[in-house]
Amino acid sequence: MNIDNYQNLKGKNKTQIVDELGEEFNFFPADMWTYTLGKSWFGQKKILVILFENDTAVKLYTKRTYGKFSSSNL
Repeated sequence: MNIDNYQNLKGKNKTQIVDELGEEFNFFPADMWTYTLGKSWFGQKKILVILFENDTAVKLYTKRTYGKFSSSNL
């Protein structure tokens, strides 16, 4: 999955994103949400990271990681 597939999320509010991507373990008031896009056979996860300002998505990017994702790795 390519980040270009998710560029339409920019400018949407949190409720619209939940409607489109579904609920995942995200704290609603938080300024950063993550969605797991996939997992390889080797255990590598592809994570979609959404950053919000005033409850509107302003930046999106993907991160590949092994194990648990931590925002301190950004």
